Amino acid sequence: MSITATLQPLILLFVSSLILMTGHGLSGILLPVRLATDNISLPVSGFILSMYSFGFLLGANIAKRILNQIGQVRTFAMCGSLTATAILLMGLRDEVYLWAAMRGLMGFCIACACVTLDSWFGSVSNEQNRGRILGINQLVILTALTLGQFALLISPPSGSTLFVLCGILFSLSITPLVFVSHYEPSIEQTPLFPLRQLFALSPQGVVTGFLCGMLYSAMVNLLPLYAGSEHITGLRLSLFMGAAMVGGIVLQLPIGYLSDRFERKKVILGCCLLLSLTTLALPATVAAGLFGAALLCSAITMGIIACLYPLSISEAFDQARQEQLVPVLAGLLSVYATGAMIAPYSATVVMQHQGEVAVFGFMLAVELLLIAFTLYRMKVAAPITVEAQETFVMHNPNTIHEELDPRTAYRETSEDLEQAMDELERLAAEHPNNAIAFIRAMSAARPDWAATLTEKAAQFPEVDTVLLFRALTMLNSELAVDIANRLAQGTPEQVEALVTWLLDKEPENALTLLANIAFVAQAQQANVVDTLAQTNPEQIQAFSQEYVDAMAENVASLRAPDREKINIEHCVTGLLDSVTAAAPEQLKQVEAIVDEHLSDLGEEKEPLGHPPNTDESLHK
Repeated sequence: MSITATLQPLILLFVSSLILMTGHGLSGILLPVRLATDNISLPVSGFILSMYSFGFLLGANIAKRILNQIGQVRTFAMCGSLTATAILLMGLRDEVYLWAAMRGLMGFCIACACVTLDSWFGSVSNEQNRGRILGINQLVILTALTLGQFALLISPPSGSTLFVLCGILFSLSITPLVFVSHYEPSIEQTPLFPLRQLFALSPQGVVTGFLCGMLYSAMVNLLPLYAGSEHITGLRLSLFMGAAMVGGIVLQLPIGYLSDRFERKKVILGCCLLLSLTTLALPATVAAGLFGAALLCSAITMGIIACLYPLSISEAFDQARQEQLVPVLAGLLSVYATGAMIAPYSATVVMQHQGEVAVFGFMLAVELLLIAFTLYRMKVAAPITVEAQETFVMHNPNTIHEELDPRTAYRETSEDLEQAMDELERLAAEHPNNAIAFIRAMSAARPDWAATLTEKAAQFPEVDTVLLFRALTMLNSELAVDIANRLAQGTPEQVEALVTWLLDKEPENALTLLANIAFVAQAQQANVVDTLAQTNPEQIQAFSQEYVDAMAENVASLRAPDREKINIEHCVTGLLDSVTAAAPEQLKQVEAIVDEHLSDLGEEKEPLGHPPNTDESLHK
């Protein structure tokens, strides 16, 4: 699909994102500058600026509940209006506690708005283009944040004009979404992933994410304060901060390239070493009056810091199973936001005694801590091969992208599919054969829905799985294996009926289908071997070959962490025990077939002699 075809139905969403993030970028530079202009003490300024991350953390955790209660349009409208109200109140009154509360409200609303846009993008994307949509949205956000830095030139920060402009932008961001014609999909709640389990899963990912939050928040919130102390104002300040924003995205390309070709911890270590050098060089170039060099240092410093967040995600994903990816992503976001909440106040306490330039000393201390921890993990933890690593995906710390990350499991949420699911449920309750006819008709129009609808149908015990299998495979024979695998997840009675029919009628690829069903539903393994021993004993070796082929194919298609949940030893033992009981004279030939495939998988077969476990799951 071309970029034009991808963008066309999403233009209004991107426009809303652009306007919202422009206002966010302007408020991000306006508030620190205004605090410095009003001579607010550094610790108080740090406290106020920290409240944004507190609100963001809260919003990220409850946004989906709000979405399920009031829907996407009203959630985004609420966020736009409340954010506008918050920034306008800050422009009207300069009370510290009001500013802190309103800054927290802004963080809450930005998080909820990001979750809303993320779910909206996810509901109108597909498995093929969601990664492209994520990349385009990152570019839109970068452009908006950079534009926000230069909006500071419109009026002096000491007045109320820029606060009013922010309010206008936040309110205006609602307008494009009003014209989006779209249904409201159900929003799945992200399961909680306890911090202790997350740290046990990926200590490097958690620590990198937490310290990245501290570094990013210190850089974004406190760099304007330092710049003001060095008399960098007006256009020079916008260029200074704009360079940092551009670096936050641009450097993700080369660092992502290196991350996919070298061991992840080595890339994190290299980034931290370079970051410590640029952290030292940035104030040195400013003090020397080398403004061009300072811009370059600003871009590189922010660029590397921004890359640490997606690197922490990739590092954690290297250890997580497929079903854990979204909870892990949500957990790392909370870890990141916690670090971002701590940094501004902590750093300003140091700056109060050592001067604004001490922000770089604070950042250097955090970077050295990350270097030390990374070296420790490299010493005590076995490295993951580059081939087994997850791919690097760009993530901006300002936003939330659970739905669009192409590494997470895709769940189609189109209105047509939801209506088809509802109709299938209604017809299954009315008469099972009506449901089968409906699935066949829908599969003829949408072959990509066949497996999903079949899996849904397998949830209804009344549905005749044999009739459903025959109806769908006559229509689309190449989907036979996928259909059989989905039906193998039905009730034991449904699966047994399908197995009996395949053994009796012996359609094309019957052994392949039986092998896949026996792999998914281990309880059917002995049934298949026993029946073959009575009717076609010469087929037992061919079935065994198909079975180990199916096992090898399934294992090879899994991510490295997911392979651990497949108990290959149990699968193999079940097959050999079944052959021992039904056709012991063929055991040696079947063992030879198994040994050959296990050597390809790098497994060793346990000696025979223990009781069969054919009623257990293939999962540990």
